[in-house]
Amino acid sequence: MASAAVVLVVAGALASGCTESGTSASDDPPLPTIGLGTVIGDVDTIPSGLVAEDADAIDSIVMIGDSITVASTPALEDQFTEMGFDDSVIEAVVGKRMAVSLTENPSGAKIASFITGADSADSDGQLWIVALGTNDINQYAPDELAAAVNEMLAAVPEDVPLIWVDTYYRDEPDGAAVMNAIVADRLSRRGNAVMAPWNAFASGEGMVRSDGVHPSEAGTLVFADVVGATIDEFLARSS
Repeated sequence: MASAAVVLVVAGALASGCTESGTSASDDPPLPTIGLGTVIGDVDTIPSGLVAEDADAIDSIVMIGDSITVASTPALEDQFTEMGFDDSVIEAVVGKRMAVSLTENPSGAKIASFITGADSADSDGQLWIVALGTNDINQYAPDELAAAVNEMLAAVPEDVPLIWVDTYYRDEPDGAAVMNAIVADRLSRRGNAVMAPWNAFASGEGMVRSDGVHPSEAGTLVFADVVGATIDEFLARSS
């Protein structure tokens, strides 16, 4: 087993055309009473019945994402520590896309390829979590969108378990649905992969800011819990 496993979380952030919300912290609802590490909501909304290959070998997390991950980083770090992943890395940049690189903001696929190339160990013991896509909603025809998802997936080592956090965009529900359906299809084809249902919780009251995309302070805790609960289910761990 590799001495340091890797989980790649590339979390969806600013949708194209969105800017960072000017919503103040005072616009956020009070924090929820759930604690980090708690499986939230109806258990049926969390993926179940699919267990990662070599699940008991996973020992470390690397997170790469955009503004949703940027906002959620403190909660995610606490979540991963509580779950026993002491070796974790979170790489998050606002506006990151799956397969399109911007100035000083390489695509998720390029970041994944860089991490894979920089890791001198093999991929044993690695769990990757990808949660890109919000910035790519409505930017492609469906076949082009599928190609972008394929490019992202191709950059992930084929033998590692994979979680992809789905997308939520309040004002573009159809676009988000297309994105999530394509990702789900590609994960099914890939195998050893599951989706984390952020979309199911992001639509709850007070979970996102006024822009309908970025998590509120309370929402960042829920985002981290969704990721953590999905990891638990996928690795068949108890919370």
